[in-house]
Amino acid sequence: MAQLNITLNQEEILQLLSSNRDDAFKKLLQDSLNSILKAESTEQLKAEKYERSEERTDSRNGTRER
Repeated sequence: MAQLNITLNQEEILQLLSSNRDDAFKKLLQDSLNSILKAESTEQLKAEKYERSEERTDSRNGTRER
């Protein structure tokens, strides 16, 4: 199972919460889920992004902003 360490910057969280709580929750949830998906991809591929190894089972197509 993938291990994920999430570090939250207190200043960023307070800034998000002071502006709009709905957007803050959406942003925090989005960042958390993206981190989880990246950790799962790394575990499944048996290699970090751009890493070449004998154990690597597949490749990534990359990501883009939408």
